Amino acid sequence: MSDVGENAENGMFDMLMKPSNTLANWYFWVGLLGLMLAVLNLMGMIHPTYRVSWGGLLTFEYTNAAFGDKDDAAAFVAGDAIFIALVGGMTFLGAKTLIGEDGAGNWVKSMVTNDWYNDLLDFEGGWNRALGTWSILASMVFYFYWGVMHLAWIDPGVYSIAIALMGLGLVLRMLSTVEDEE
Repeated sequence: MSDVGENAENGMFDMLMKPSNTLANWYFWVGLLGLMLAVLNLMGMIHPTYRVSWGGLLTFEYTNAAFGDKDDAAAFVAGDAIFIALVGGMTFLGAKTLIGEDGAGNWVKSMVTNDWYNDLLDFEGGWNRALGTWSILASMVFYFYWGVMHLAWIDPGVYSIAIALMGLGLVLRMLSTVEDEE
């Protein structure tokens, strides 16, 4: 006999394993960022003096210390493998949903030929859309510039600025789609 709780649990599992396009985009891009950070951590380039323990960081240091001295911390631990598997799975699930039945070539082509890039210089969609797009671009450029120049990929201050710009850009782009009721 089926239970309401069991149906809700299966629904949540299906929602996570077969994401919508919006959730798939989040899976893909957050997973790709996680894979990049994992590789930088393994190469010792995530921070000038620290090596990150993903197990410690994601459990708020319940299992172990989140940061170790770069000189005496292990280069690869079990937490790294778990983190890589987690973000790799997220990236795979997101890409699988976004590719769909059209194939990987058409998906990559759709990212390159997307109208999103036109919003940088086309003001027909309104100032909110143009400023939102510039804000999103500024967020990404700032994060990658600061990470490359200062090896500060995990700096909370850099995250704060980048996320604020990203959030502002997303909100402005959403506001550009709202129609006047008058």
